Order: sequence, then structure tokens, then C-alpha cells
Amino acid sequence: MHARADVGGFTFTHKSYTHDFAQTWHEHPAGSIDFVLDGGGEGVYHGREVRSRPGLVEFFRDGVRHKFVSGARGIRSMHVVIPAGMLREIDGLRDLVVEELDHTRAVGLASRVLAELTAPDRSSGLVMESLAHELLDEVSGAIGGARRRSGWVGGVRDYLHDRRDRSVSLDELSGVAGVSKGQLARGFKGTVGMTTGEYHRRVRVAHAARELAETDATIARVARGAGFADQAHFTRVFGELYGVTPGVFRASLRG
Repeated sequence: MHARADVGGFTFTHKSYTHDFAQTWHEHPAGSIDFVLDGGGEGVYHGREVRSRPGLVEFFRDGVRHKFVSGARGIRSMHVVIPAGMLREIDGLRDLVVEELDHTRAVGLASRVLAELTAPDRSSGLVMESLAHELLDEVSGAIGGARRRSGWVGGVRDYLHDRRDRSVSLDELSGVAGVSKGQLARGFKGTVGMTTGEYHRRVRVAHAARELAETDATIARVARGAGFADQAHFTRVFGELYGVTPGVFRASLRG
């Protein structure tokens, strides 16, 4: 399945490649944000190994020497091609070469772009252009995210990722951070933009999204594995974060 739209300087494409797709070393004159829908593969970009998998949003800068080989199932993905000149106008992206994003907001935005690209109407061009700029903001924020991973805030973030499969208390996190519960609550939200509880929930839902993308487990099973009491609760929270239900999300990835 192939689809294409050119809007506001961006080119949006939806492409599929077979299992024997392989690229030798090359460069692109434009950057891109890629949303992996099905299958996957492995590549090397600027000396960094990147494993593409369903549900992952990837940013690649223009002029980066790279190669890529698809996996056994081939790869299907959506691409937002970004002119090099546009990238150079964004301060936060000038030093960023490759970035992988699998958090809820980036994947949610990419899912909405895909929905517009595959079923367009008269408003789709405007919607996709706006969403593309929001995705660029998310990529730009990755630099700030790298900075936030330092210090005690980064330690708390890592702790919440490692313990996504169980409940965590503020007392516990206070001990990890080495600060009072008040300092923890204020400092974490001021740096990350959400409370520790909200962050922990997003980590759980992001992991569930990967399960939906990569496995055939039922939605009810994925919901239980993510720590939700029932599928209805999981569906409501997933919809709030991704803008679509788990079933629609899985169906959109698999075409």
C-alpha cells in the first residue's frame, strides 16, 4: 500500500517493503520522521545501530550516512519528509542526528497523521501539517529529555520504567531521589511536566502499545499485563493518551 501527500513543505508517504529489501550506504538530502507500522529491520546511522520495530517513531537528520536491511516480515512505515532548510531553522534540532521515540504523545501524533493520510478529506492537509510541526516539537524536546535524565529526576524516571509492572509509592521514590516527598513532587513535575504517578501510568500504557503492535495478545490480556483492572479502564486511558482506542491503534498499524 502506498499513499502520498505534499503539504506545507512536508511530504507524507506510506510505504511497504518486502523481506529482501536492503539499502547500501547512502544519504538523503532531507530529514524524516518515520512511524514503523509493521515488521521492522536494522540499520546503522552515523555509527549508531537502530532497530526499527512496530509502534516506534524515529527521527533521522538529512545528510546522515546510513544503511538499512528489513526483517523477515519486511517493513511497513509512514514517513514525514522534512526539508533540510526547515530543520536548520529549529534550534533544538541542529545537533540531533538520530532519535528514537516511543512515548505516548509522539506515537499518538504519528497515529493521527497516518489516519489523515490513509483517509483524507478537505481538512486533512491542514491537519497533517499542524501535526508534523507538533512532531518536530516532540523530537526537539528529546534533547531536553536527555538533559532531564541526569540527576535525581533521571534516577526516578529510570526507577519508574523498571517498575512499570507494579505499584510504586512516593515514600519509595523519595528514598531513590534522596529528597523529601515535597521536593520530589515539585521538582519532578517542574522538570518533566507531569506528576510521578502520571509518568508511571504513561510508561505502562506505552509498554502496552508496544505489546499491541508486536504481539497478537488480546486487548484484555494486554490491559491486565499493564496493570488495569479491566479492558474498559485501559481503553479509556489509552484513548486519552493516544487519541484512539487500542483496537483502532492496532488495526491502523496492521493496515
